[in-house]
Amino acid sequence: MDIKGLLFDKDGTLLEFHQMWLKVSQGVVTALSHRYRTEMQMHLLTEEHLLEAIGIHGEYVDNHGLLAANPVEDTAEAWFKMLTPSCELVAFTTQVKALFNQQVEDNPSLIQPLPGVKATLIKLKQKGFRLGIATADTKDSTIYSLEKAGLIGLFDYLGYSDGDIAPKPAPALLQGFCERCDLTPAQVVMFGDTVSDMAFGLNAGAGKVGVLTGTATQDELAPHADFILASVADFEPECLAR
Repeated sequence: MDIKGLLFDKDGTLLEFHQMWLKVSQGVVTALSHRYRTEMQMHLLTEEHLLEAIGIHGEYVDNHGLLAANPVEDTAEAWFKMLTPSCELVAFTTQVKALFNQQVEDNPSLIQPLPGVKATLIKLKQKGFRLGIATADTKDSTIYSLEKAGLIGLFDYLGYSDGDIAPKPAPALLQGFCERCDLTPAQVVMFGDTVSDMAFGLNAGAGKVGVLTGTATQDELAPHADFILASVADFEPECLAR
């Protein structure tokens, strides 16, 4: 069956991940530690403890950590268990989401498309492919980031994780792409930089292309991807013959 739809993870696949999300996460944790100073002291927590809980170890981001692969709800739940604040989890999650969204908007210069990606997306669009996004990021942050990167007009579908749809690796976002663009999963290829992205493609019945512009290495992606590219910018439709 011919491939007609190309679905992309956002950060680490289309946009630069490391500097952006390290800076954003550090800003969120600093704000959170000030807001919950008493709880931090009570549980002998440091900002490093909160960062490590989501997979940030100094300048290294764990490919299997919450920041790299999970929605903000999971990060909020992990921090909620550590801080045990007096508010409910739902309220705490809302606070954490707002802090992440604010940090993204406070750092627009860090929102950068990866080299060559925009030109490649334009060519694929011109060739008639339907293009979509499937990200663990929130709606507000997704739209803001894609607008700042000058990419948002290229996509037929924006799938994000904002608590109202099962996040990756559950297949719901890819199913939404198929419904929006009148496709079947077998007509779709998923591009991503994490093992979770590859599991997402597998669970949905789509093809899987790993890219090395994000958090996972070649060795981590190889057992799970149909094939691996250095970058989305290297993709040509002829690759699909593999």
